[in-house]
Amino acid sequence: MGIKYPRLKTGSSTCIETPVSSIQSEDRAVRKKTRTVILLIVSGIVFLNLGLFINAGAQSDLKNAVAVGDANDVVKGPIGIDVSDLTDVEALGFLSPEEVSPWGRLFADETERIFLAEGDTVYVAFDKGHNVKPGDLFTVYKSSDELDHPLSGRDLGYVISFLGRVVLKREVKPDLYKAKIVESYSPMRVGDTLFPFTWISPCVQLSNPEWKRLKESEGFKIPVVAAKGLKKIMGQFSVVYMNHGLKHGIRRGNFFEIVAKAEADRPKEPTLPDQALGYLLVLESRPNTSTGIVITARREFSSGAMLKAIDFNKELRDVIIHYGEPVPKGSDTEDNPLKVLKRLESKTDPKPDLPEALRLLSTMPKCQTQ
Repeated sequence: MGIKYPRLKTGSSTCIETPVSSIQSEDRAVRKKTRTVILLIVSGIVFLNLGLFINAGAQSDLKNAVAVGDANDVVKGPIGIDVSDLTDVEALGFLSPEEVSPWGRLFADETERIFLAEGDTVYVAFDKGHNVKPGDLFTVYKSSDELDHPLSGRDLGYVISFLGRVVLKREVKPDLYKAKIVESYSPMRVGDTLFPFTWISPCVQLSNPEWKRLKESEGFKIPVVAAKGLKKIMGQFSVVYMNHGLKHGIRRGNFFEIVAKAEADRPKEPTLPDQALGYLLVLESRPNTSTGIVITARREFSSGAMLKAIDFNKELRDVIIHYGEPVPKGSDTEDNPLKVLKRLESKTDPKPDLPEALRLLSTMPKCQTQ
């Protein structure tokens, strides 16, 4: 028997006769093509998201990567300590030996509130003689009264507290600008003073002090003289100020041990060693003052606690020699101590028994310095 072909009719007209097997074959081909297109679209979406995920991971890994080799290091160049989770480096404030001269003041605002915050529109009046323009950033601040040195009682200076940041939008008339508050660290109000904003990186490369200058000033020890917010009691993550800076050999990235002088129970007893309270990292150094953050503290302390500088060159060389590893050049331990430390940890098995300061630094988040 031959194959029977059905007749498809529309009204009285006769349609073209088509084999059933041909119709089914074409239907399967269409379904197959549809599935293929859907599969390609889904695959594309998956691979796109996977690529974005991998790229984001790579970016994150690159930011926090720690070098482990020589020529094959993931991060080329110096690496540092990432303090972004410990404090807001844009709100550190600082200690000033002299009164700070403002560039201008918050003149008025478009709200009826007493205190101003992020997102508010304000007007800034500048003193004559300053070259400013729309787009410029300014830090709003307040100054403390003059403070006394906690140990000597002499005039110490002023703690400058950062309240927030504004960006200039447009000039309303000479020396008067409309501005917007883009950051708020503490409540602001009309009349608060401001000066140009200075950016500080949260990625801090470790460094040694200038030993000659430091020795000439205090014999390797300097005091904590004040704290952010004029707090009397300090502890872990406190931002503190020292009345020693670049002129005294203190640089950004210096690492100090916080010590307290031990007191004998009886006057004639032998002097006990200093008590170690914790560690501090210098975040900013100015000509005569510096600012640091307390990385760790065994107990709370107050102004007058002493800081003892840590010599990374000596600490690292002693450990490297102890474990029989090749001693790197002095410039390596001076310019990139964290990379040398990581390399030592990767090559020594079991892991080296590090001094407390180096062990603490080895566990902190890392970043690539600019």
